[in-house]
Amino acid sequence: MFQNKIAYWANVKGFKHKYLAKECGVSAATFSSWVRNITQPDLKQSFILARILGISVDELGEMKDERE
Repeated sequence: MFQNKIAYWANVKGFKHKYLAKECGVSAATFSSWVRNITQPDLKQSFILARILGISVDELGEMKDERE
């Protein structure tokens, strides 16, 4: 199943997207565009997001389709 890692980790760690957006200093719409792979967080936002989620920056991004 194809899923964005930001959405995956937010769900696993129990964070709401609105909270993560606020902590990263962006709007809910911007955060939503990250989750939908329309745009990507910049480096600073990536580090903030990774710290909150308790993961490395390398773990952010897209997951590959398991069928591939």
